[in-house]
Amino acid sequence: MKILAGGDAMLERKLLRAKEDDEAHIEEVVIYEERLSAAQRRRVYKLSSYGRKIEKLIDALLKL
Repeated sequence: MKILAGGDAMLERKLLRAKEDDEAHIEEVVIYEERLSAAQRRRVYKLSSYGRKIEKLIDALLKL
């Protein structure tokens, strides 16, 4: 969200506090993603992929 907010602390807090399954929130995030440069989009993709991998590892550890 920090990258999407582009340095705007208030926008970043707003994006972080929104419910993930809120349709309006999803549409707003997509609009901000479309404004990113190609390099920024790649960085966001890599960070979210890394986050999903970490999430899977934690889930596996919790099942032990």
